[in-house]
Amino acid sequence: MHKLIDIPKKVLKDLYWNQNKTPSQIAQMYNIKNERTVRKKLEKYGIKRKTVAEALTKKRKLPFTGDFTEKAFLLGLRAGDFHARWMKKSIRVQTSTTHPAQFDLLKRAFEKYGETRKYLYKNSPHGPELFIYADLHPSFDFLLKKQEQIPDWILNDDSLFYSFLAAYSDCEGNWHISKSHCRFVRVSFRLRTSDKLILEQMKNRVIQSGFHPILYLDRKSGTKSRQGYGAYTSDFYALIIGRKFETLRLISYLLPFSKHQEKLDKMQHILDNCECQYCQFIQGWDFIRNKINLR
Repeated sequence: MHKLIDIPKKVLKDLYWNQNKTPSQIAQMYNIKNERTVRKKLEKYGIKRKTVAEALTKKRKLPFTGDFTEKAFLLGLRAGDFHARWMKKSIRVQTSTTHPAQFDLLKRAFEKYGETRKYLYKNSPHGPELFIYADLHPSFDFLLKKQEQIPDWILNDDSLFYSFLAAYSDCEGNWHISKSHCRFVRVSFRLRTSDKLILEQMKNRVIQSGFHPILYLDRKSGTKSRQGYGAYTSDFYALIIGRKFETLRLISYLLPFSKHQEKLDKMQHILDNCECQYCQFIQGWDFIRNKINLR
């Protein structure tokens, strides 16, 4: 006689499909000797059984929760460096990079939904180039289309906007440091991309929050890159927030949302040491820049 399973249909379906548990594993969880009891329960509830290929798939793919703040962040990543496409029955979010911090960024963004993987793509003059990706549940299909502009539902809410900006900054932004009056620190925030419309929207949105940003054409299409990557294939624009107290305020808005460890460390270093002399400040700054390469 088989032991009855006191388990709701919703829970059983989640264990079997979302958490990728086998009938044998579910049986062990409920202290049932025979996995056939679990299989009969699946049949009774009308829960579709997996094909052989689906049963052999070990990657965990949990559906998106629907959280709007998280969705705004993920759309910011998609508007930045990351791409998305269908890969069989999954949504693959991917990019190639020479910077190890980008792998950590992707992992932190999706760690509760699935595995993040990487492999050496090629060796470039600028170091090993990694291909990084995460295969996700089909409910992430909102990432398939690259954002050409920021949606109104994000622009109309402070928390959602700064979540989007934090993600976009994690991909495209940097904190520029220079000397002020020979001894002290001048810090500014910079975004440099070809997404003119998105930068214009960001400029107008932060003006509403009391910032004084500057937006200008930084590099015309065909101009040779300073880093030696060849020529720009499109016009590049720069959005800058240069006033020190505004930069510090922007950091306070981005810190709760950012997932890029190096940039998190830099922002915190700026907040903690912005009144130090330049020679003291730059020692910690250089340490942060070098630390990511040692991970």
